[in-house]
Amino acid sequence: MPNAPILTPARVLVAAAALAVVGVLTLAPRALIRPFQERAVDAFFLVAERWGGLTLAYNSDVVMNIALFVPLGIAVAALLPLRFTPLTVPFGLAVSLAVETAQSLIPGRVPDVDDVLHNTLGAAVGTLIVIVLRLSTRAAVRAGETVSRG
Repeated sequence: MPNAPILTPARVLVAAAALAVVGVLTLAPRALIRPFQERAVDAFFLVAERWGGLTLAYNSDVVMNIALFVPLGIAVAALLPLRFTPLTVPFGLAVSLAVETAQSLIPGRVPDVDDVLHNTLGAAVGTLIVIVLRLSTRAAVRAGETVSRG
């Protein structure tokens, strides 16, 4: 497993798909994405409620901006070797800045500096998930090697 390739076609495809979803959901006219956004928010809060009544002190736009970039952070971080995985966070920042800049040119869209912060936070959460999974997998592999040698 330690020598498994990082940059596989499947991982590249998943990262490209995550980037495409971000592009569509953030740059399409609001009228087209509003039904999806409302369902996603409803689903999020339904899941949160079933997981012990978790309540958030943030509005749904904040939650959606963070959640939208978590998969992108995971997908891009999965493409990089562990030592370069933190570079996913500035990548998320750059994508978010590009989206907010493009939104200033689209009628009905309103760019927001807070969105950049929340999107970058989502990319950071995704990156952290990958780092934790890789480190725990690495530790489990090492523990298994120690037991088998022992």
